[in-house]
Amino acid sequence: MIYDFFVSFIQIPGLFISILFIFIIISLFRTKKVSIPLFLITVLLYIFSCGWFARLFVSPLENNYLPPSSPSSTFQVDDNAVIVILGGGIIPNTPKNFKGELSDSAFKRVIEGYLIHKRTQLPIIVTGGKLQGTQTPEAEVMKEELQKLGVCNEDIYVEPYAKNTKQNAQYVKEIVENEGFKTIILVTSAVHMTRSLNYFNKYLNDKKICPIPTGYLISLDKIKMYDFLPQIEFLKANASALHEYLGIIKMRIFENSP
Repeated sequence: MIYDFFVSFIQIPGLFISILFIFIIISLFRTKKVSIPLFLITVLLYIFSCGWFARLFVSPLENNYLPPSSPSSTFQVDDNAVIVILGGGIIPNTPKNFKGELSDSAFKRVIEGYLIHKRTQLPIIVTGGKLQGTQTPEAEVMKEELQKLGVCNEDIYVEPYAKNTKQNAQYVKEIVENEGFKTIILVTSAVHMTRSLNYFNKYLNDKKICPIPTGYLISLDKIKMYDFLPQIEFLKANASALHEYLGIIKMRIFENSP
């Protein structure tokens, strides 16, 4: 435990917390006062880097829509159903693929969608355009990965223009209506599902939408001592949740009208 404590404060983000704490001590000795802004930054960085806070901050989003206990029975639907996989980002122009590789979250979404397709033989829509700093639509990279897994080309619809979750729903709507699909099996990261479902319910309110969350960031285990040490994975999880909360607030304030 002592070793883990030491290591956590010499690796990012704990290293930054240690440096800030040193600056606070120096300021205290020099001025006999604690710099309030510096103290607040240090505390906030520590809080957002800890698992105990991630359980409070991230878990409500991840557990808002739970996965079905028996997916095979849940997806016994008619031929008018389609699997929709939302893009989760790519790393452009890697040594392995000049088009880019899927990010961890995007890869987990693709695998989840593939497993559903394998059980049901339902078609798949992959949605995601060219994000900032990329030249290839992420939907094209997602399609490539599905084809590597054995999904037939004719079973994959590509939506290569959406640059955000709102556009995912808007542009998928065109494909869904053109093809006559009635049920959408929505696959995305658990932390992203609440905002995604809000948009899909808004723009495809005449369709049945089945949320399938994947790529969980937070364990259901009880809080342990480890959760009080700063870790990069918790900082990333809290950052993802903050992005989602801000997106939900934006939607409710500025996008209430159809």
